[in-house]
Amino acid sequence: MAVKVKDLAAMLDLSPSTVSLVLNNRPGISEATRTRVRDMVKELGCEELLEEENEKKNIIFIVYRKRNEAKEGSPYFSQIFSEIIEGVESQIKARGYNLLVSYVDRDSAVKVAAGIDREQAEGVLILATEMQEEQLNAFAQIQMPVVIVDNYVQHKSFDCITINNEQGVNEAVKHLVEMGHTDIGYLHVSDNANNFTERYYGFLRAMDSLGLKCPKNRIINICTDGGEAVYQSLKEALLEVDKMPTAFFSDNDIIAVYAMRIFREMGYRIPEDISIAGFDNIAFLEVFDPPLTSIQVPKHKMGVVAANTLIDKIKEPVEGVVKIEVCTSLVVRGSVRRLEE
Repeated sequence: MAVKVKDLAAMLDLSPSTVSLVLNNRPGISEATRTRVRDMVKELGCEELLEEENEKKNIIFIVYRKRNEAKEGSPYFSQIFSEIIEGVESQIKARGYNLLVSYVDRDSAVKVAAGIDREQAEGVLILATEMQEEQLNAFAQIQMPVVIVDNYVQHKSFDCITINNEQGVNEAVKHLVEMGHTDIGYLHVSDNANNFTERYYGFLRAMDSLGLKCPKNRIINICTDGGEAVYQSLKEALLEVDKMPTAFFSDNDIIAVYAMRIFREMGYRIPEDISIAGFDNIAFLEVFDPPLTSIQVPKHKMGVVAANTLIDKIKEPVEGVVKIEVCTSLVVRGSVRRLEE
């Protein structure tokens, strides 16, 4: 006679629902309990109950875009985050899961979040770089493990994998100071991603820790979604600067590259007149004239760590919230010169 779930549960002194979760490889059960159920199934010779376990399980990967890429496009987004996505994909596959990728924007995020619990999936990864708290809130009620990548919401119980932005900014500013620069400007992307907010406060703290002042007129705020609008907004702001600092730190490489173009149009030489450092170390910076000094983010590693964090959470749920910061490194190139003493 075939063994039923309730019979197996009685033998193990477990609830039928617990046994069912193990047989269907669902989250929420400890590895010790899983092992007890599997060993009993094998001992009774009814391995067919575990057939579903051998099937690959699904993980949903939500890639959030503030704008609809099909309509507006964003090569910068592709350059920065393709490595994170590749890291996630490779590790999910290596750990024996299927990855279901869904691209959403601010218009579709809430609807997608509302329907996730109906999907046949074990957990959810969200690449949330451009997400605001409003969009993240939509995912707070999901009844399966969730890990946020490249964002952090202090007041929500999300596990997350983020960049150590403050460490990266401090490395860049410290390098400028070591090269003799004390009058340092800041090209800041405001009202955008959480990363830029963290870099803003990181810049202020780095300057303060090095005993330098940062007057408001040395902070150039750029409020734009990207593209040619960045160039126009930045040029208007730089044309209003009475006396240029000897160096700039930029919130990201694209802003830095636009700034280099504008400085040349204004008659400045780089790095002879103005030095500049960026953040993200996007592709092809070494071919610029001069090559851009930047902060390297291990983006592929972020994807791998995010995938492992989610799968570990699926296999062995634990209380509490984990925040993992991935450290950065400085890549020195020719866009920063040493000032004469």
